[in-house]
Amino acid sequence: MPGTLFLCGAGNSEGVRLALAVNQAAPRWERIVLLDDDPAKRGERKLGVEVVGLLSDLRHADRETDAAVNLVGRTTAGRRAVREKILASGVPIAPMVSADVDIVGVELADDVIIYRHATLGPESVIHEGSVVFMGAVVGHECVVGPGSVIAANAVLNARVLLDEGVYAGSSSTVIPEIRIGAWATIGAGSLVLQDVPAGASVLGVPAEIVHCRDDLPGTAIASADVQSAPPPETLSVPALKVLISDAWSAVLGPSTNVDISFFDAGGTSLCALHVRERLMASAGIKLAMTDLYRFPTVRALAEHLARGDSSVASVATDRAAARRLAVRRPLRDANPSR
Repeated sequence: MPGTLFLCGAGNSEGVRLALAVNQAAPRWERIVLLDDDPAKRGERKLGVEVVGLLSDLRHADRETDAAVNLVGRTTAGRRAVREKILASGVPIAPMVSADVDIVGVELADDVIIYRHATLGPESVIHEGSVVFMGAVVGHECVVGPGSVIAANAVLNARVLLDEGVYAGSSSTVIPEIRIGAWATIGAGSLVLQDVPAGASVLGVPAEIVHCRDDLPGTAIASADVQSAPPPETLSVPALKVLISDAWSAVLGPSTNVDISFFDAGGTSLCALHVRERLMASAGIKLAMTDLYRFPTVRALAEHLARGDSSVASVATDRAAARRLAVRRPLRDANPSR
C-alpha cells in the first residue's frame, strides 16, 4: 500500500472523513495528509490528518504512487482554481465515492466526489471535477456538468441538466427536465421551476433571478460575433427609448406604451434578463439587473441611462460580456422521448 493521498483544502472536515472511510474500506494509500494555501494552517489537524504544506508542494509528489483530492466545495470557481493547480502538478486526481452509494447504472468521471447518503439515479452522468454532498439526490437521467457542486440535501429531479460550474445550494430543489446554465447558482432552499440562464443566481420559492454575472470563465467570444453599434454619444433619450422598446417587444410582444411597467406588461425576472442581454448586445449598454427594477418603464430607463448613471461603454467588450450570459455548453443531447 505505497503512496500518499494529498487532500487539497483544509476547511472541509467532512471531506477528510470521507477520504479516511474510503481508504479504510479499500486500502490504497499508506499516508493521508492535507494541503492548504493558507500558511497559517500548517500543522493543524482535521480528524488526525495534518496540514503539511501548500498546494505548490504537490510538485514534490510521486506521480506514479501518489494522488490528490480536491476538497474545495464552497464555490465552483474556487473548486475550479484548485483543480487547475492539481492538474498542473501532474499528480492524478483520485475519485472519492462513499461505499454506501449505489452507483449501478451511473456514469461517473474519474475524479468525482460522492459523499455518504447521496442518491444517484440510473443513467445519470456526473462529469469530471463535480461533487455530490451528503444526502443530495441526482435523479435518473440527470447530467451534472464539469466542476459542479450539489450541496447537502439538494434534489435534482429526473432529467435535469446542469452545465459547467453550477452550484446547487443546500436543500434546493429543481423540478424535472430543467436546464441550469453554466456557472449559475441556486440559493439554499430554493425551488427552481424554470430554466436558469448562464451566470444567473436564483433564490426563493419559486426561485427568481437576483443577480447575473457578466464575467463567465472560459467563454471566449469570437470578434466576428461583435457587430458595429452607435457610439455612446449618439444614444440620446429618444434613441434609447427606441432600443429599449425594441428589446421589450422582442421579449414581451409589441407595445407602444413607454410608461407601462415592465412587470405589469407581463415581464418576469427571466424576461428582464433577456431584455438586459438584448440591450447589451445591440448597443453595448452596460446595464445592471437592478436598473430594470428601479426604472421599470421605457421612459424611466431611457432617462436613467441618458444621465450616465449606467455606462454606455466599450461596445466590443461589453457586448461580448453580455453574450457570455447566453453561452451554453451542450453535454449530452436531451432525449425528448424519455
